[in-house]
Amino acid sequence: MKRITLFLSLITLPFLSGCWDQHELDELSIVMGIGIDRADNGEMRASFQVVNPSEVSPGIGGGGGGKQPNFTVYTSNGKNLMEATRNASRQTPRRLFFAHARILVLSEKVVKEKGIYDTLDMISRDPEVRSTIQVFIARGTDPGTILETFSAIDKVSADEVASKLEVSEKVWGENIGMDINEVLQSMISQGSEPIINGLSLRGDDEQAITAKNYEAGKPARLYLNGMAVFKHGKLKKWADGSNARGIVFVKDNINSSVINIDCEGKKDSVAIEVVRSKVELKADMKGEIPRIKVTAYPETNIAEANCPADFENKDTIFKLEKLLNKEVEKEIKASINFVQKQKTDVIGFGELIYRTDPKKWRKIRKHWDKTFPKIEVTVEADSRIRRPGIRTSPFQYELKNEADR
Repeated sequence: MKRITLFLSLITLPFLSGCWDQHELDELSIVMGIGIDRADNGEMRASFQVVNPSEVSPGIGGGGGGKQPNFTVYTSNGKNLMEATRNASRQTPRRLFFAHARILVLSEKVVKEKGIYDTLDMISRDPEVRSTIQVFIARGTDPGTILETFSAIDKVSADEVASKLEVSEKVWGENIGMDINEVLQSMISQGSEPIINGLSLRGDDEQAITAKNYEAGKPARLYLNGMAVFKHGKLKKWADGSNARGIVFVKDNINSSVINIDCEGKKDSVAIEVVRSKVELKADMKGEIPRIKVTAYPETNIAEANCPADFENKDTIFKLEKLLNKEVEKEIKASINFVQKQKTDVIGFGELIYRTDPKKWRKIRKHWDKTFPKIEVTVEADSRIRRPGIRTSPFQYELKNEADR
């Protein structure tokens, strides 16, 4: 019995040291957002959005009288990101803690001129930084201003930005969430380049970084603004609107979106809600230059209709599906033409060819920049309108019937 007790005691010993690396909350500066830029002297500039725990969760942290900001932003410089991070310790009374960081914002100018590689190495190595941290490019502004902007709804703007991306992915379809692992994977994959969401500020820049912003009737707001298309690690071009959504379609990341089509001679009079979509990519390896076929299968509902059409008639639904197919095909073709013109394969055709025929890929990958724009792409859409909504036919159809009686 004594031997069993001793044996069990020895087994449990390793589990009793599970809190060796614990930190008390009042010893840490909890970082919610990280910004990376370049200073005028060429050094790396890092900004850290640190949450004020006593304001976000009352009763936690140190206390002083009066209302305090929900967060503060520390900015420091260094020859590299590691040095800039440690240099920030001269400003903050607590150690920077990155396990809760939700967004990483990179300078548009830096990734356009210097590239993205140097900015991601330390972040990807640090075990404290979660691999789910979302990456953004500050478009038309700088990362520091993005992090300093006061939010009108969420207490911390980093949380608000991450939530906006989640919502946009689910309902709009012009953005793809890219965490740091996905960005790195797209950089090292065979025949693939990264695409990263843009983040901009709309409104008064000076008001945005003061507490008055969330008290204003029209506060300055952060908003998702296109997607940055990269080539060899540098920002090449911005994809906006239908070009962005077309890329999302091809990458098979559409969760939901809205596409307008004509009806009864009225332009864009029917709003079609895409509720899900599946895309198939096939590569034909015959010939010197591969050919690719893209087939999209959107599942949709009628969300809004402002035309006198009878949606109980199957022929009417069939006509709408044909119009929807043309619109989806046009959008996807335009987005493929866009990236081929930029000579950057953010949609992963090279990866498709590599998976289909590795030997063929090894022959063409060295001159992929020249081959990619020449690839002939065929696009087909096979849409299905599943539901017309609670109201089967539009008001205008019923009014027309009443007038004809």
